[in-house]
Formats: sequence, C-alpha cells, structure tokens
Amino acid sequence: MNKGEENIRKQEYDEEYKTKDGKIERIGTYFANEHPVMFPFGPPVYLDKLPEEIIRELDVLIEHLGGKPEFDASGQLAGRIKKQTHLTQHISNTVQEQIITHCNRFYHMCQEAPQIEMPGFRQLSMQIQSIWSNIQEAREYNPPHSHSGDFSFVIYCRNDLEKYSLQRLQNNEYDSVHSETQQHDTMKNTALAGLIELQYGEPAWMNWTQFRHVPSRGDIIIFPNWLRHTVYAHYEANHIRVSVAGNVNILNVQTEDNIQKHT
Repeated sequence: MNKGEENIRKQEYDEEYKTKDGKIERIGTYFANEHPVMFPFGPPVYLDKLPEEIIRELDVLIEHLGGKPEFDASGQLAGRIKKQTHLTQHISNTVQEQIITHCNRFYHMCQEAPQIEMPGFRQLSMQIQSIWSNIQEAREYNPPHSHSGDFSFVIYCRNDLEKYSLQRLQNNEYDSVHSETQQHDTMKNTALAGLIELQYGEPAWMNWTQFRHVPSRGDIIIFPNWLRHTVYAHYEANHIRVSVAGNVNILNVQTEDNIQKHT
C-alpha cells in the first residue's frame, strides 16, 4: 500500500493507526452502519462491519492455531464442523477492544430503543468469555443452538458461498415453501446454503420467526446469548466459510437506581 492509499484508508475508516514491524499498534473505532440494531421478531440483532485490519489479524491467528490438537474445539461445541479452534487465550487486546466496543454500542442503542425496556446505567464493563473459529466445509453445519454469556457474536472472515446466496436472495428463493423443508443431509445446495439463521418465537401463520443473513467478510453480528441460531450446510467441495464466534459477559453494571441507593 503506497502513502496515498494509506491516507485514503485512514480517512475512510476514520481511524488513526501506526505500524511497527508490520504490526498494527492502534486501530480507531470504525462504524460502517449508522443504524445497526434491528428488531426482526422481538429481541434485537446488531449488524455492522469490522476494519479489514482486524479481519486480517484473525486470518493469521486461525491459520497459526488451526490443526493443532491442543487448540481443537470441535468436541466441545454444538457444530457438526471438524475444524473448530479455541482462540480465547490468543486474541490480541486490539481485537478484544473492537468486539467490546461494538457490544457496548449494541447495549447503548438497545437502551434507547422504544421496543424494549432496559435498566439505566452509569458504568458498564464487559469481558469476552470465550471465542473460537469455525471453518465450515462441504456437508458441515451448525444445528439450532444457543450460547452462554450475555451477548453472543459472530465475525465473518470468509464466505465462498456469498455470491451464490445473494443470487438466490435476488431470485426471492428464500420465500419458497420448499426451502423450509430441506434437510441438512440432502446432497445439493438449497437456497439457505451457508446462511446464518436466527430463530425466535412459535412458527405460525402471520408470525415471522426467522432472521437470515448472507455473511460477508468483515460482518459482525451480535445478539442475546439465549437466541437460538443455526447455520445451514452447503455441498460445494472447494468452498469454505470461515467465522469467529464467541460470548461476552456484562460485568459491574451500575444502574441509576443503585447509584441513588448508595448516595
């Protein structure tokens, strides 16, 4: 990257950073989406982008730790995915700060939203409880499940199925009744291949219970830990889908009511 391109990137991301020995020392907060909080069916869902520098750092970490038996997480997670890797002890402070910043933003915006009631606060501290990577290959999937912690998040590093899924979306194939009845063990891609689907409520007439998203590099999705979600299988031998998922705990919440009681 030449000097002119670097200046453009700094302006584009509204951030300041310095490099030393090829490593990023500081990345400013970057919000691509001015209105990231959605209420598709009741509970809130947050969708925004992380800077490319953060995703590249995750790429390197996943490649470095992946395949090492001591970091294998496949036997401890819900996913029917072979290549899952523990990252908790190896995530840099820079990456953690980016994730926590977005979780704090999610919390603040939810407090201001009229759709839900949340307690007031003066101080809010958050901590990443756990974080791991998923490399989803052909015929692998994540069954419906939920997480621990308070917030759960997914960050996307790669999705070779993005073009396929967007084409299906453009053709309105997600509204097909056949897409609802496809099973994970079918031997061809459905309209839902590679998507993440968040699920809430009782499936019934005139009741929308699913939020589906076509993952793109850099996406970060945050939602309440208890919200069930699933990832559909795909059957493209040379296509992979790489994500980083985790849970965040809320610590030391000091509400306005508690402040008044102690003053």
